[in-house]
Amino acid sequence: MKKIIAIDIGNSETNVGVGNSTKWESYRYTTRKTITSDELLMMFKTTIDLSKLNDKAVDGVIVCSVVPQITDSVVSAISEFTTKDVLVVGPGIKTGLKVNIDNPKELGPDRIANSVGGFKKTNKEVVIVDLGTATTFDVVNSNKEYLGGSIAPGIKISLDALISKTSSLKSVELKEPDKVIGKNTYEAIQSGLVLGHASMIDSMLEKIVLESNLSPGVVITGGLGTLIQPVLNINSSYEKNLTLDGLEEIYNLNN
Repeated sequence: MKKIIAIDIGNSETNVGVGNSTKWESYRYTTRKTITSDELLMMFKTTIDLSKLNDKAVDGVIVCSVVPQITDSVVSAISEFTTKDVLVVGPGIKTGLKVNIDNPKELGPDRIANSVGGFKKTNKEVVIVDLGTATTFDVVNSNKEYLGGSIAPGIKISLDALISKTSSLKSVELKEPDKVIGKNTYEAIQSGLVLGHASMIDSMLEKIVLESNLSPGVVITGGLGTLIQPVLNINSSYEKNLTLDGLEEIYNLNN
């Protein structure tokens, strides 16, 4: 299979994957909106195995970004590794996905990649739940048509807001609590954040199914997906590299 470099620039983290859907070697960096291409290049050089990145080993590069301030810097930095063209997900790029919303340009490239990856994984109508900075829901029918979605505040944003707007509440470790009914403030916050967020996702998925009249598969992804997916009531699977898989599919469609 072709080996590519796939880069997902998110609001909190930038995920760089080297390989393909069979096996990704992935590297995560904190997204900084003021970072330069030289700084990025040094970060890449100190983490990515350069011996595996050369023009013979790498077929090409694809990037999706929700942080336009640094997209050009990332493209410039990664171009130092290879002379292959860098494909940036945006207008004019083939995705194989028909976007049926009021303004298709509003749909973030990461959500496009997730939708493409989710449909490829299930090969049927699917709802993708991405637990990152925000918790997003994306709905795709059996005709690979994007029907729309939903956006909720992510768990970490909720926790930050809670402790910044209250005088006595402190931060907690994000892990599954032993009980729903906390016996102290620490346990109560954990319960509300983790189990409350899981309940929100379960309820939203039920409402999506009722409204869409679909029988979708459910794919969970995102950094906090491993925390939430095990405590969901609805059947689902977790895919760590779903966005990278979607980017690979988009890359193949354009090459």
